[in-house]
Amino acid sequence: SMGGLRHALRNIFNRKSIEYSSFGFSRKFSTEKSWKDVWEKESENKNFDYKALPKVELHRHLEGAVRLKTILDEARRHHVDHLPGVSLVDTKMVFEYFDVSNTGEITRDDFVSACKEMGMDTITPEKAMAVIQSETHGETNAMSFNQFQHLLETLMLNELRPYILTDEIFPDLKSLLDRFDRTQSVFKDSETFERIAFEAVEDAYNEGIRLLELRYAPSFCSMGHSHSFGMVLEAIQKGVARGCEKYPIEVGLICIAVGAMGHEEVEKTVDFAIENKESFVGFDLAGAETELTQWASLFKRVGDAGIPITCHASEDKNTGLPFNAVQAVEELGASRIGHGVQIIKDKRAMEAIKAHGVLLEVAVSSNYLCGCFPEGTHPARELWEYGIPLNINTDDPGIMDLDLQGEYRLWHQTLGFTEEEMLKSNLYGLDRSFLPKEARERVRKRFFS
Repeated sequence: SMGGLRHALRNIFNRKSIEYSSFGFSRKFSTEKSWKDVWEKESENKNFDYKALPKVELHRHLEGAVRLKTILDEARRHHVDHLPGVSLVDTKMVFEYFDVSNTGEITRDDFVSACKEMGMDTITPEKAMAVIQSETHGETNAMSFNQFQHLLETLMLNELRPYILTDEIFPDLKSLLDRFDRTQSVFKDSETFERIAFEAVEDAYNEGIRLLELRYAPSFCSMGHSHSFGMVLEAIQKGVARGCEKYPIEVGLICIAVGAMGHEEVEKTVDFAIENKESFVGFDLAGAETELTQWASLFKRVGDAGIPITCHASEDKNTGLPFNAVQAVEELGASRIGHGVQIIKDKRAMEAIKAHGVLLEVAVSSNYLCGCFPEGTHPARELWEYGIPLNINTDDPGIMDLDLQGEYRLWHQTLGFTEEEMLKSNLYGLDRSFLPKEARERVRKRFFS
């Protein structure tokens, strides 16, 4: 009976048993609400709770999903001093310097002076006072060490934010890549990787995601740090496993080869993915919109090893030619395409993608911020009505200052996708996910049946 099933699931959840399956991480589910339960409850609500809807996300980059607070913490822990607003000076020492009477409190004016003492030269007295006003509601002239530390952190985050996060269109590719490089500069040790992986799973769960494919590029994570690919993978796996132990979510890792880093790095990544194929649910190529066929022999090895393939293609408005996505399918063996939205420019490409039954991993806000289409336009609706399966994604929430519930709101309220269509998009994602069938079925039975 349904009551018996719920009772069994609750017992499993209470035991906190973690279940590791080949290719993926998983947790038995509690008796959380299904899609139907949430929609019926929220459908009359003008402030619809998109967060509560169970979701499947297939396209989220780990390196682009790092919390701003984590970047600050890790920068301070590892003495990464080139990031704007980040002070490496010991806060306790500065507080004690200004607490001349040993009362355990300092004044507002002392706080402003302390900012300068910490080398935070971009912090004006006006900025400091504004933070004090907003955080304390202007009620206090004296502050304890804990308040002092909190206000300093708030100021640092405010200064760092525009260098990492943006909700404005990137003027060029460099502007986007710079943000990734600043984030990557704090990837100093295994603890960092474990932390960002755990938090990525936690954030995904809190956005309503119940099946997540999280992708990362070993070459990019290791660049400039002399990390071994194996160390990075092991740390990420630990973080994901901790996340799946704490939250009922199914997670799989996708390994990315970065075409822009050259043939040697792509080959090294292919070798690593094949050697560790039990650790990955899929393989991806990014940063290589042109001449995709040059990777065909390497991708044949990936396919022959039994690793499912997705591929970034037909994304960029200039280099993302419509037939790049078709080449990725026919020449590289991709069964899904990351973005793929430029196929809208050529009906023959659309027809080929449809005929192959390929799913597009679409991230509307990301496409907007990267200038893939003129402002206010996106082909998701047209592609959907043409019969091409789409799944809703964030891409890089920690760079683009967004979350998946915001994307659902956008697809629903702006692009006009109905409840049935968004549910179907999730089911497409569930069907085409690279996670093992048993993991997908657990999610289907609990949330989508």
